Amino acid sequence: MKKSVLAVVMLVAMAISSVCMAAGDGNDLNRQQRVVDKFVAALEAPAGSGFAQVQGDLAPGLQSKLTAEGFAELQKQLREKFGKQKEVKFAAYERFDQADRLLYLMGYSRQQVVRAAYVFDTDGKLAEFVFVPVEVQEEQK
Repeated sequence: MKKSVLAVVMLVAMAISSVCMAAGDGNDLNRQQRVVDKFVAALEAPAGSGFAQVQGDLAPGLQSKLTAEGFAELQKQLREKFGKQKEVKFAAYERFDQADRLLYLMGYSRQQVVRAAYVFDTDGKLAEFVFVPVEVQEEQK
């Protein structure tokens, strides 16, 4: 009887500790996903607008590279190359010692699947992003 009670107590303690250890990662993920949501919404805003709402979430290195004019050009290029955005799906979260990477699969009117990667620095600021079209091959019968 004592062994079974001890085993149950030990299992409960291990379950609680594993949940507590993941809480920090979950908070970081939630915060970073909110930044990505704002960034994606800003990209879909009318051309030339939307940069002000994401500027505070950019890492210093990216702030020096991405200006309001550059952001407007990015909006234009995405619309010309991929078309209108249809959907955004979260795909993966990867943690590294100096950065975190969030991967999304996005659907556009002209490009069926685009893989978007967002890299965050240790301060939780958006440091890099990239959009890569993915060619989807149809099944052969």
